[in-house]
Amino acid sequence: MAKIFKHRTDVAYFDYKDFKTLQRYVNQYGQIESRKKTGLTESQQRHLAAAIKRARHMALLQFVATT
Repeated sequence: MAKIFKHRTDVAYFDYKDFKTLQRYVNQYGQIESRKKTGLTESQQRHLAAAIKRARHMALLQFVATT
């Protein structure tokens, strides 16, 4: 399994309004990628998940992928 990022991510804060960055952490089915694939720490992964969920509720990201 290859990580999405080969080096440590330089994103200090995940903002729900920055949906372009958040899309990199969501797979083709609309699921949040695991820590193994993203290479984030536990704390960063929790902040990422919260930002993605906020973006979904604000309709910036889709809940599921369209077929």
